[in-house]
Amino acid sequence: MFSNLFHPLVSGSATQSEALARQLSRLGHKPFVITALVRKDGPEYEELDGVPIYRLPAFRLPGMGIAYNFPWLSYTFTPANLRRIDSILRKHRPDVIHLHNHMFDLAFAAVHMKRRFELPLLVTIHTMIRHVKPLYNLILYPADRVFLRHTVIKRADTVICPDYNIKTYVDDAFPGSNAKVCPYGVEVPPPADPSLVEELRRKHNLAGKRVILSLGHVHESRHRRELIGILPDILKVHPNVVVLIVGAEMIDSPRKLAQTLKVSDAVIFADHVPHELVPAYLALADLEMHLFYQDAIERTSLGIASMEAMGAGKAVVVAANENTYGPGVLCNGENVVLVDPGKPQEMTRTIIELLGDKDRRDRVGAAARRFVLDHLSWEVISSQTVDLYRAAIQSVRDASPAPKLAGGA
Repeated sequence: MFSNLFHPLVSGSATQSEALARQLSRLGHKPFVITALVRKDGPEYEELDGVPIYRLPAFRLPGMGIAYNFPWLSYTFTPANLRRIDSILRKHRPDVIHLHNHMFDLAFAAVHMKRRFELPLLVTIHTMIRHVKPLYNLILYPADRVFLRHTVIKRADTVICPDYNIKTYVDDAFPGSNAKVCPYGVEVPPPADPSLVEELRRKHNLAGKRVILSLGHVHESRHRRELIGILPDILKVHPNVVVLIVGAEMIDSPRKLAQTLKVSDAVIFADHVPHELVPAYLALADLEMHLFYQDAIERTSLGIASMEAMGAGKAVVVAANENTYGPGVLCNGENVVLVDPGKPQEMTRTIIELLGDKDRRDRVGAAARRFVLDHLSWEVISSQTVDLYRAAIQSVRDASPAPKLAGGA
């Protein structure tokens, strides 16, 4: 696997690629990961649950508005690192290359190694290249739909789409690509440690509070301003409500809005936390709310954080496409609660009613957990992923019966 973002970095694609590597290892495959060394205190090599992790020396790039001030941008595409990757591949002799994210520079290394060793390349599209600020799209659209299309996507044997919204994006941005839908896997968390839950409750002064948890980094496509904007009206009905935001702050406009509306005491910015603490934060929550502005609602997906909250049996309020996983899988009011941020009064009423009805929250949360178990369990998703690997491997072997590397997947 090639992924610029990987454990211990906190991001959706990092969490997903780590979990997939672990699952494949548990199934008896031999995955290994090539990623970027972006933390000075991180090891260049380690093993996690038997999965070898190789971290390449990287230049840390500054946060940029066009990239939502993401703090873990890096540059690894150097001759020395290409030689390192070549040596790693010769050691492990893989059957397939799986690239996570098409817009980071390890994509170019993956394409280079695909050609060198005549290996199939699968690319998972984790992020639509689209900005909430139209000016940035004047740069991003050509970079994505011309440069990355020709240098990365057209070189892939299979493009993996985590849902039908991403597939619609891929079909539009990269026509002719071999796009397949394979959802993210979600591991239903074990019950949180009660002592840890109480420790976090004390840390954030949550005794006697109703908690709207919002997981994910704070940037312009997940800014929480709509949620904070309706908080004064929610507090009129539920005065003990707090919004607990768990994620790195990359913009300050949400905090400033809370100050302007005089609700700062009811908004807690907890910063990013290690992923293993997420179950304890979920245990504190009455509900989880996630508004992710990647596109119009009818083309917007659930975030990984929302899916993890659903797996934990929480009622999740989202602005998303009900047909994200196909018709009839997500059902508004049954296993998820859908809202429209453009209709603040309706959104306010929905949240107020949900906070006041524990039985309904419990029913929605139980159905959400069942949705995850039925459709997103790692047993299901890892099997689908391996099937995609095998199909790509067979396709390349049919075209070139004598690849330069051969080994265990």
